[in-house]
Amino acid sequence: TSAVMTSPLTGDTLKHLRHDLRTPINHILGYTEILLEEYEESGNDRIAKALKEIHTGGRTLLDWIQGALGENFGSVSGEQLEAFEAKLRPEAERLLKASESLAENLLREQAGEEALSDMERVSAAFRRLLALVREVVHGPEAAVETAAPPPSAKAEIDVPSPAAIRVAPEDGSGRLLIVEDNPANRDLLRRRLEKEGHQVWEAENGVQALEKLAAGQFDLMLLDVLMPEMDGFEVLARVKQDARLEGLPVIMISALDEIQSVVRCIEMGAEDYLPKPFDPVLLRARIGASLEKKRLRDRERRKTEELEEALQRLKETQDQLVVQEKMASLGALTAGIAHEIKNPLNFVTNFAELSVDLLQDLQQALTPARPQLTPDDSSYLDEIVGDLTINLQKIREHGKRADSIVRGMLAHSRGGSAQREKVDLNSLVAEAVNLAYHGLRAQDSTFNIALEGEYDKTIPPLQVVAQDLSRVFLNIANNGCYAANQKRIQHGDSFRPRLRVTTSHSGNQVEVRMHDNGTGIPKSALQKIFNPFFTTKPTGMGTGLGLSLSYQIVVEQHKGSIRVNTEEGEYTEFVITLPL
Repeated sequence: TSAVMTSPLTGDTLKHLRHDLRTPINHILGYTEILLEEYEESGNDRIAKALKEIHTGGRTLLDWIQGALGENFGSVSGEQLEAFEAKLRPEAERLLKASESLAENLLREQAGEEALSDMERVSAAFRRLLALVREVVHGPEAAVETAAPPPSAKAEIDVPSPAAIRVAPEDGSGRLLIVEDNPANRDLLRRRLEKEGHQVWEAENGVQALEKLAAGQFDLMLLDVLMPEMDGFEVLARVKQDARLEGLPVIMISALDEIQSVVRCIEMGAEDYLPKPFDPVLLRARIGASLEKKRLRDRERRKTEELEEALQRLKETQDQLVVQEKMASLGALTAGIAHEIKNPLNFVTNFAELSVDLLQDLQQALTPARPQLTPDDSSYLDEIVGDLTINLQKIREHGKRADSIVRGMLAHSRGGSAQREKVDLNSLVAEAVNLAYHGLRAQDSTFNIALEGEYDKTIPPLQVVAQDLSRVFLNIANNGCYAANQKRIQHGDSFRPRLRVTTSHSGNQVEVRMHDNGTGIPKSALQKIFNPFFTTKPTGMGTGLGLSLSYQIVVEQHKGSIRVNTEEGEYTEFVITLPL
C-alpha cells in the first residue's frame, strides 16, 4: 500500500511525532518495570522472564524510533516512514501478542487486580503505538484507535494540603507535585515515587498546578512540558515570578528530546530535565539530588534567618540598654529634684507648726491686756488669730501631703528597698490614682477625668512592699487616664472620660479593680501587653516597661495575679488580686 503522506515531515511536526510515539513506549517500559520488580521480589522467574522480554523489546522499539526520527534528522520523507513502519510493525505486533499472552497467564494464576490492570495497559500501549504509526503513514482512516484503560482510581488520602514551599525533611523523602496531562504517566510517576517514600499530589494541567501551589506546600514539582490550557514553560515562568515559590525546585519532564527544550528549561530556572520514558535509577538520583540541594538551601536560609534574628535581638537589647540608661538618668534627676524640694518643704511644714504654737503663745500673752480692749477690738483680734491658725494648719496639712508625694518620688527613683511593711491598701491606691491624675494634668492643662472610687474599709492592713505596689497602681491608673483622654480627643468634648477604682476583699485575698472607659486594647496586642518594651502608645510616649514591671511586682514579688478585661473601643479593666 502506498503512503498517503507526500511531503516530508520537518520541524515541530516531526518533533511532536517523536513525542507522540515515545508516550506509549513510556507506558510499556514503566508498567513492565513495576511488574518486573514485583515478580522478581516474589521469586516468580517464569513471569519475570516474560516481562524482561517485553521490556527489552520496548527498549528496542524506542531505539528504532530515535534512530529513524531522531533530532539529527532535519526531515523524514514518506518513503522513510514506510520503511520505518515495515521494520517496527512486526516487532510491535510480536510484543503485543506476548503481552496479551502474559495477561492471560496472569489471569489464570489469579494475579492481583492491579497487576492485571497494569498488564492490560502494556497491551493497550502497544496497540496505540501501532495505530499511531499506521495513522501517520497511511492516514487517519487506516488507524484503529485503541485507548489505554485509565489507571485504577487511587484512594484519596485525607492529607492536609501542605501552604507552597516548606523545609525539606532530613530523611530524604518529600512532598512532590506531579503536573502531567496524561493519566497513565501520572500513575506511573506516582507509584514509582510513593514506593521511594515520597508523598505525592497530582495536577492534570498547568492551571490546576498553580491552584495547588497556592493552597499547598511542596518540596519539589515534576512538570510536563507539553500540556493543554497552559504548557510547562508558562507554568515554570509563573512559578519563578512568585517570590513565595522562589525556592521550589522544578524538574521538567517530557518526551521531547531535543537539546533546545532542555536548554530553555534550565535557562528559565528549572532544577533539572528528565526525558520520557523515565529510567528508574536516573529518576531516583535526580529527585534525590534536587531534594538534597533544597535541604542545603533550607539549612542556609535557616542559618541566615537565625543570624538576622540574633542581630535584631542585639539591636533590641542595645535599644533597651539605652532606654534603661535614660530611665536611670531620669531617676537620678527625679531624686535630685525631689531632694531639693524636700528641704524647703520641711521648712514650710516645720515653721507652720511653730507658728501655730507662737499664735497660742501670743493669745496667752494678750490675755492680761484684754480688759483694756474694746469688745470690737478683742473680737477682731480673736478673728485674726483664728484665721492665722486655720491658715497655718492648712499649710501644714498640704505641706505634709506634698512631703508624702516627694517621698513617693524618692522611693520610685530608688526602686524601693524591697522591705515589706503593713500599709493601708485603700490609701495606697487612692494616692497613686491622684498622683497619676495630677501628673497628666501637669502635662496637659486640658486633661480632665471623673475619678470614681469605692473603697472597702474592712480591708485589713497588708504586708507589702509599699513603694513597688504603689508603682503598679500608678502605672495602671496612668494608662487608664491616658486611654480615656485619647478617646475624648477622638470623640470631642461630648465624651466624658471616667476612671472607676474599687477595692474589696473576700476570704484570704483582696481585689483592686481599675476600670476606664477609654479606647480599649486591640486583640492583636492583648497577648503582648505584659512583654517588656511593648507599648501601644506612639513613639516617645511610653517605654513599654510599666505593665511588665507591674506583672513582676504583683505576680512574682507578691504572689498575686493580674488580669485584663477589655473591649476595643469601649473599655479596659485591670483586676489585681493580692493575698492577705
